[in-house]
Amino acid sequence: MKILKISSDIPSFRSVKFNKNFSIVLGVAKSRGEGKSHNLGKTTLIELIDHILFGSRVSARIKAIKESFQNPVFRVDLLIDGEHRTVIADYSKKKKAAFSTEIKQAYEYFIRFQDDYKDEFRKVSIRGKDLSWKPLLLRLMGFNERPLVEKYEIEATIQDYDKFIEIAASSGMKREGRDEEITQLEARRNELLDAIGNLNFGNIEDSTSAQLASEIDANILSAKKELFIQRKELSAVTEAIRNTAFVEFSAERIEQIYSDLNIYFGDQLKRDLSDVQEFFIQITENRTTALNSMKKRILDRVYSLEEKVSNLNTKRANYLQLIVTPSSIDIYRQLSSQLAETETELSLLKQDIYKESIQTATNERNLLRTQQLTLAAKVATEIDEHDSKFREIKDQYRQIMSEVMDIDSEIDIEKNSTGNLDFRTVSWRDQSPSQELKGEMAKKISCAAFDVALRIVNNDDSGFIIHDGVIDNADKNIKKKFIEAMKRRAIEFDFQYIMTAISDDLPDSVENGDIVITLSDKSEKELLFGKSF
Repeated sequence: MKILKISSDIPSFRSVKFNKNFSIVLGVAKSRGEGKSHNLGKTTLIELIDHILFGSRVSARIKAIKESFQNPVFRVDLLIDGEHRTVIADYSKKKKAAFSTEIKQAYEYFIRFQDDYKDEFRKVSIRGKDLSWKPLLLRLMGFNERPLVEKYEIEATIQDYDKFIEIAASSGMKREGRDEEITQLEARRNELLDAIGNLNFGNIEDSTSAQLASEIDANILSAKKELFIQRKELSAVTEAIRNTAFVEFSAERIEQIYSDLNIYFGDQLKRDLSDVQEFFIQITENRTTALNSMKKRILDRVYSLEEKVSNLNTKRANYLQLIVTPSSIDIYRQLSSQLAETETELSLLKQDIYKESIQTATNERNLLRTQQLTLAAKVATEIDEHDSKFREIKDQYRQIMSEVMDIDSEIDIEKNSTGNLDFRTVSWRDQSPSQELKGEMAKKISCAAFDVALRIVNNDDSGFIIHDGVIDNADKNIKKKFIEAMKRRAIEFDFQYIMTAISDDLPDSVENGDIVITLSDKSEKELLFGKSF
C-alpha cells in the first residue's frame, strides 16, 4: 500500500502528491536567530494520514481541524496491489478507520512521530501490558507469537488467582471472634425448625417428605451458601477497585512548583519524573484490569447462582402445591427461606470456608504455573529454531547503522526462564560494548533503521514508512548519509519512504523532485491549510 495523494474540500488546503519511493515534506526554518519553524503543518499532515487510514491519534491537531473547519472532508488516494483506491474521511459523520485492526497493527512500526524515537520497540502510542505489543513485534520479526500470547493469558489468570487469594485471606481474618453472633444464629435456627415442625404436613408421604427436605432444600441451601460467599468476594473486589493504589502524580505539577521557587528544573529530571509517572499509570492500569477481570467472573457466577436459586424455589413451590394446603405453602416458603439464610450465615461463621476456597485457588494456580513454564520453553524454542527472518532484519539494521552513524550495533532478544522477552539494541566499538546508542541522534537513527529493516523483510504489500522529524537537529553529514541510505533502499526494495524535515543544512544530494511540498509561515498561504488556526 502506497500513498499517492491527500486532498480536501477545504479550499485553502494544499494537496500533496507523494512520490512512488521517496518523498520529503519540507518545513522552511525561520531566519537565523529565531529558532526552528513549528506549526507549519508537517506533523499535522502525518497525523491526518494516520487518523484517516487507521483511526489513530485523535490528537489536539485533529480536534483543532474539526473545530476550525465546518464538516471537513479529506481524500487519500492509495495504490494497493497495483489498483487505485480512494479513502474518503467525512468529519461531519462518525469516523471509522479505513482499514482493519490487523492492518493497523501491521503498520504500527511504520509511522513514527517526533515523540516516538525514545525506544525502538515500544512506541509512545503503545499502551497496556506486554500482551498488547510484544506478540505483534514477535510476529513482524518472523516468529510464531501464539505460545507467547498463551503464556501472557495464563499469567493474567495467575494474577487473578493471586488477587483472589489475597482478598479471601483478608475476608477470612475479618470473620474471627464471632462467638456471640454464632449463639444468636443457633437460637434463631432452632426457632425456625420448631415453627416448621408445627406445620400440618399430614398429607405428605414419607418418601415425598424426605425428597423435599433432602434434595430441593439441600440444593437451595448449597446454592445460597455459595451465593453468600460470592457476594462477599464481589464486595471486596469492588472496594479494591474503588480505592486507587497511588496518589495523583504529575511531572508538570512538580515542574511548576520548581518554577515558583525559582529552582532549576533540568530536562533529565523532567524525563525521569515522566518515566515515574508513566510507571505509576501502568501499574494502576494493570491492577485495575486484573480486578475488573475478577469482578466480571464473580458477577457471572452470582447471576448464575441467583438464577439457580430462583429455579429451585419455583420447583419447590410447584411441588408443594401438589401435597399441602395453600396456607401451609405460604408459611413454609417464608420459614424455609429464613432458615436457609440463617443456616448459610451460621455455616460461614462456624467453618473456615475461606480456607477451602484459598486451597482450591492455590491448586489451580499451581497447575497454571506448570503450563506457564511449558509455554515459556516453547517461546524459547521458537526464537532459537525459527530465526531466519529475524537474522535478515538484524543484518539490515546493522548495515543502516554502520552506513549512517558508523556504529557497530545489532538487535537482540533476551529471554529468561519464565519466558519473558526483552527486546534491545546493543552497540560495541573495537569488540567492546559501547554506550553510543544512548545518544539522542543515535537513538533516533536506530529507531528509523529498525523500522526500515522491518519494512524490507515485511514488504509483501509494497508498503510505506513515515518518519516525522527523524533528522531534525542532526549534523549535515548525518542528514546526507541518512537521506541517501533511505532513498536507495526505498528504490531497491520498492517501498515508499516519506519523511518530514526542516530546511536547515539540507544536503545538496536532495533533488527538487524529492520535495513534495514546502511549508512555511512566511505567509499564511504557505501553511498546510492556507491559514493559521
